[in-house]
Amino acid sequence: MPEPTQPPLLEVSDFGLEFRTRSGTVRALEGVNLRLRKGEIVGLVGESGSGKSVLSYAMLGISDRAARVTAGSAVFGGLDLLRADEGTLADLRGREISMIFQSPRTALNPIRPVGLQIEDVLRRHAAARGPDLGRSLKAHAVQALREVAIADPERRAHAYPFEMSGGMCQRVMIALALACRPSLLIADEPTTGLDVTTQAAVMDLIAELARERQMATLFITHDLALAADHCDRIVVMHAGHAVESAPSRALFAHARHPYTARLVSSTPGERSALADLAPVPGQLPDLRRSDLPACRFAERCESASERCRTERPVLDADATHAVACWHPLGETLLSATAPIELAHG
Repeated sequence: MPEPTQPPLLEVSDFGLEFRTRSGTVRALEGVNLRLRKGEIVGLVGESGSGKSVLSYAMLGISDRAARVTAGSAVFGGLDLLRADEGTLADLRGREISMIFQSPRTALNPIRPVGLQIEDVLRRHAAARGPDLGRSLKAHAVQALREVAIADPERRAHAYPFEMSGGMCQRVMIALALACRPSLLIADEPTTGLDVTTQAAVMDLIAELARERQMATLFITHDLALAADHCDRIVVMHAGHAVESAPSRALFAHARHPYTARLVSSTPGERSALADLAPVPGQLPDLRRSDLPACRFAERCESASERCRTERPVLDADATHAVACWHPLGETLLSATAPIELAHG
């Protein structure tokens, strides 16, 4: 894990984003703060609809056309991604910042061999050079497949996505994302639809390559067990707000935000029974509402006060264990919240 004094490679500050729709304006993100250092793996967790993927798409400039940034910045290596022109972002995507998308079968071109798809990325960013560019690109593509532990990469380079299993396609997606050796990898639910064994293998691979290359990695997931096993630090999202940030072990041992504690208590552990699980009460608020409480968890929280409804607590990005809550929890939680006891699935 990188030193806390090391300057961040990516720093998101007071970030806000909304979508204008026919049924109203969706205030998808508000006041989000996030830092990511070189060589660090940060998990971004929360329920579906909490804004995890929306944040990553906005940073890369690939949001829906209805999206509009309302506030803040996302500074990567000194460049504010939110204010960069499309040409600059297009040059960064795939070369300095890469993304693994949720569904590899959707993201991969179904009528193009996987090796050629990797060559396309290398050609676009001139990662391979030489008098015989074609041969060099092919060699680099095969090497990219070899580095993600694909057996017989020379033969697999000629295969189409439909000829490969889900886990194999995910490895190809990882090879595509890492072909140009980016400084920042965004892995958006990279194990969706995979069986538990394949999930662990894919995440082990991503973590190994990230540490080997000192690559900053943002791991987006709703699976707290995977995040606990592979992340140095975790940021918890709820309804477009970042509500807690802490080192993984500290977060699961001593969750301080009521929402985080509820998430942990709803996650099965290796020695827990079904009756031990407690669901998060209520549901995410409608982000089109004009009367949203300042803390968007207030209507689901047993400890909420009038201050929670009128004054938004802010996450302190400088704190080692930060919580955006006016009534944070103490340090006494169920022992089943320890990360070593969480079960995959």
